[in-house]
Amino acid sequence: MIKEHLDLVSVALIALSIAMYDVVIDLFLNILHLLFEAIHILYEWFELGIEHSVEHLFHTSRHGSQVVTFYILMLIASLLMYWLWRVLPRLYQQIAQCVQQAWQRRKTQCAAYWVSLTLSNKLSLLSTAAGIVYLTSFLVM
Repeated sequence: MIKEHLDLVSVALIALSIAMYDVVIDLFLNILHLLFEAIHILYEWFELGIEHSVEHLFHTSRHGSQVVTFYILMLIASLLMYWLWRVLPRLYQQIAQCVQQAWQRRKTQCAAYWVSLTLSNKLSLLSTAAGIVYLTSFLVM
């Protein structure tokens, strides 16, 4: 059910985030902070593993192993950047195409639904939407 109406769910979440923007911003920043902390811990763990491996394999000093670790991490970062440079354009095209198809599908469904409504149902739908917008304006203020 969620996959079938994913675009409607996303529009509802966007509308909810506009109505309760302060809660959404706080939640987003807390999740982002937690994500950065987890990534930082994983990076430090990975770096420490490389540094200790280099130090024990090649019997280098602490400074020497830190220099080698730096260059290994720079190599990994440059390979990752190259991979992103190759993958991101295709990913962007796929996402743009998916969004465009979802927009066209939902627009066609809404137009067909609107045509199928009677005049009284159209008026009740419009008055309900206007009432919701009016009541939502009190939540934002």
